[in-house]
Amino acid sequence: MSQIGYMFLALGVQAWDAAIFHLMTHAFFKALLFLASGSVILACHHEQNIFKMGGLRKSIPLVYLCFLVGGAALSALPLVTAGFFSKDEILAGAMANGHINLMVAGLVGAFMTSLYTFRMIFIVFHGKEQIHAHAVKGITHSLPLIVLLILSTFVGALIVPPLQGVLPQTTELAHGSMLTLEITSGVVAVVGILLAAWLWLGKRTLVTSIANSAPGRLLGTWWYNAWGFDWLYDKVFVKPFLGIAWLLKRDPLNSMMNIPAVLSRFAGKGLLLSENGYLRWYVASMSIGAVVVLALLMVLR
Repeated sequence: MSQIGYMFLALGVQAWDAAIFHLMTHAFFKALLFLASGSVILACHHEQNIFKMGGLRKSIPLVYLCFLVGGAALSALPLVTAGFFSKDEILAGAMANGHINLMVAGLVGAFMTSLYTFRMIFIVFHGKEQIHAHAVKGITHSLPLIVLLILSTFVGALIVPPLQGVLPQTTELAHGSMLTLEITSGVVAVVGILLAAWLWLGKRTLVTSIANSAPGRLLGTWWYNAWGFDWLYDKVFVKPFLGIAWLLKRDPLNSMMNIPAVLSRFAGKGLLLSENGYLRWYVASMSIGAVVVLALLMVLR
């Protein structure tokens, strides 16, 4: 979702070519990560919980390399990945059009992306092995991964730019400003990766101690429940909608429209009871009916 956010950020600051550029590079490294994830799941006997994995880099080295390259491209590691060039164009477009706050938000997003991406990589491929993974071999498995791996590097950025001439070009920054932005963006990505390595490589004692503390448990519960958005949506949208639906289902107008049908049904059942096959009952009914009709005629005269 973060990369879709970058594309819409580019559209919002009128960096049309940067949005298309990132769409294309994003297709390369995201496809690589998705295929590599499927390979991990297959190698781990369809296990999908990353916390039940660990130490897989020795069992499936090619997939590990794919995750490193794909994760680096997703994190926009400087110069060597396609994601760096396309993401920097978006940030440059925001800065060139005077949206400094959006550029800063993009840098914060880059830091968070590198942090959570390499956290996942370190948890799955480093540490103690918990599942005996079997490598999936064969050209049909390896070739798509290798092709996408190559396209996720700077090679992918070299292929895409010819498509940019179709759309209006983004306002360019001065050389010095662009260089400063590239250095800042690169440092942010590297700091995120190093922080992830410090926290999740090795024994992870700091992470464990924070997670077991009272604030850590509170934050963990909050994040596990999607920052409370599911609860908020349930209270603000779902419950009121269900209440309105319940009221509409019991609309009094609909109930009044059903009254003639209910009366007709009961009248029909009453008439069925009168058909009992006894002649005396029919004679008595006809006599009573004749008396009632005569009485009505006398009253209405």
